[in-house]
Amino acid sequence: MKKRIIVATICGLLTGIFCIVADIEAGLAKNVAEQLPPPAIGEILCNRTLIGFAIGISALTLGHWLLHGVVMGFLFSTPLAFSCLFTPQYPVKLFILTLVFGMIYGVFIEFMTSFVFKARKQE
Repeated sequence: MKKRIIVATICGLLTGIFCIVADIEAGLAKNVAEQLPPPAIGEILCNRTLIGFAIGISALTLGHWLLHGVVMGFLFSTPLAFSCLFTPQYPVKLFILTLVFGMIYGVFIEFMTSFVFKARKQE
């Protein structure tokens, strides 16, 4: 169980870093100081890490690992998605993208944890 928590949390942290770098590289934040302020960077990093931690400690039995990743990614991306509604440009688009990518990252974290590192849930 300890291995699962550590691996999932590290995978979550890495997806957070990837998410920030991808936002900057994609041109969504042409001027990082204006478009992606440090509090937003911290919020993204904490949120994605929290998804990993939640997947690591979760005792939910949803039948399939894929569904578990989707549900956890959606649940823990919801607060971040609602904060996107306060952005000046494209608030609804960012809300939807945050939820979708949260689910994708949830599946990725669950896959890496369960299959690549073989730290499956103990049922």
